[in-house]
Amino acid sequence: MFQQNRKIKSIFVLSILIFTIFSLINPSSKSIQLYNANIILDVDWDLKTAEIPIIPRDEIKELDLLIKFSIVSDEFIGKGAFIGYAKQGVSAFNKIEIVESSSWCHAVLERNLVPTNLSEYEEAKVKLFLTLDENAPAYGNGYIKIKASCEDLGLIKGFESIFILTFNPSYLPIIILNLPQDNTISINPDKNAVFPLQIENAGNARTNVRFDIEEIPEGWDATVSEVVILNEEIGSKATAYLTVVPPNQFGYHNEDVSIKVKITPVQAENENEVGNPLYASFIIQNRGFSSGGLEYYLIIFIIIIIILALLMRIFRKKRKREKFS
Repeated sequence: MFQQNRKIKSIFVLSILIFTIFSLINPSSKSIQLYNANIILDVDWDLKTAEIPIIPRDEIKELDLLIKFSIVSDEFIGKGAFIGYAKQGVSAFNKIEIVESSSWCHAVLERNLVPTNLSEYEEAKVKLFLTLDENAPAYGNGYIKIKASCEDLGLIKGFESIFILTFNPSYLPIIILNLPQDNTISINPDKNAVFPLQIENAGNARTNVRFDIEEIPEGWDATVSEVVILNEEIGSKATAYLTVVPPNQFGYHNEDVSIKVKITPVQAENENEVGNPLYASFIIQNRGFSSGGLEYYLIIFIIIIIILALLMRIFRKKRKREKFS
């Protein structure tokens, strides 16, 4: 063991001596590669985890970055330099930085300095935390550029390179319901109640919004727009209409009823991507007297009376002419 250590030290000292002598003889020797001893860094991650779409706004994605440190050297001067530094307990301080990313992405590293022992191969892990804004395009391409670097360690050359991590945002089915008027309307029994429902896109893709009436009181009728389409841009709007028809029964009405509407966002390009529905309730106050349709029969009755009166007048004139002829 003693002889082996002496041999290692001799190689290291001899390597440095040869390099120093050559440098003194030829000052331009910096441009000539007398030996080979280089640090190599690689940044890796779990592709399966990275490929799972990330939910904008509501999810913090956590990825484990694997930092792989290695040294490549020749078998003479480079190897001697490496062994000599390793024997001295020299450590490598690897720097990991995020230098660029998609504008709607926020990425943070657990730490930037990752120390490793000076050996032929070492591994270390760093966590990356990733969040996305609401405007991250659904299933669009996102990226993060990660720079990995290590400064020179004496005669061992340093390293610097860029690694690109790609990912995809998922669909964010968020809509906002705006009611331009109150959700309570007072009407006469012979009138209809009309409610405009303004829908705003707060998600990240073109969205079809479906409307379904959940509850209708007996004797009442209600219709609503089946679907409205919201463009991809956040803030795009569309308006649907709910029309409620009260019962037309004869007599005085004084009743309050509630109509419930289910509002569901669905990605326009993929009907399987369905968001959580919204529910809106509307109150109709039915006040006043209803003829129950008697006015229709009254008009018919008046027409019949007029026709009969005309016929009787014609008949009387005819009888007068017969009497004086």
